[in-house]
Amino acid sequence: MRKIPPPLLRRMADQLSRDDRDEMAIPSYLHPNPALRWMAWRRVTVIADHLAAVAKRNGKKPSAIMDFGCGTGVLLETCCQHADKVIGVDLVLDSAKLLVKEWSLDQVTLLTPPEATAQIAPGSLDVIIAAEVLEHVEPLEPTLEQFRTWLKPGGALLVSLPTENALYRLGRRLAGFSGHYHHANAGTIDPVIVRTGFRKERTQKIPVGGPMSIYWVMDYARA
Repeated sequence: MRKIPPPLLRRMADQLSRDDRDEMAIPSYLHPNPALRWMAWRRVTVIADHLAAVAKRNGKKPSAIMDFGCGTGVLLETCCQHADKVIGVDLVLDSAKLLVKEWSLDQVTLLTPPEATAQIAPGSLDVIIAAEVLEHVEPLEPTLEQFRTWLKPGGALLVSLPTENALYRLGRRLAGFSGHYHHANAGTIDPVIVRTGFRKERTQKIPVGGPMSIYWVMDYARA
């Protein structure tokens, strides 16, 4: 997985509002504390590893992958390694547009959520990634139903979510984030995904399991 270099991250930060910059985790990727930087990139690496495994699951290359809530576009190049067509979706696309241009990611199409709803055909996607995004969505069920509509039968949903536990909140404070703006967490969102018509295939908790877990990365199949 290719990391976005600090100079490019700083250029992204310069064109964003503070709230958008924080939601895209740019301060964490650039933080002077190496432990916080490691954790920020660790979760991205784990998601990329899960994507590689999911992409190989059916024995053929996926034709289309969506990164829903693509943010800076940190996963877009990895998606391009596994599919001929990649769609990045976000409310704010400035950073992703900059990355796509800088890295010449010609197979990437960037859309806002309304554009995605209007343009993406039902049953046309093999994989949808939703990395640290569903905790911001309320109500959640309509978005999950839209995912099911977009995915092919048996298609994969790859999700990463914060636990919102004490260790997670401490990390947020150390990283300079304030306030609580998540509607839910990994433990409450997981059963909602299953109830909406997905079958859980795999869970990885990082950095470790149990009460020390900060993020859960989970793979689901469209039931």
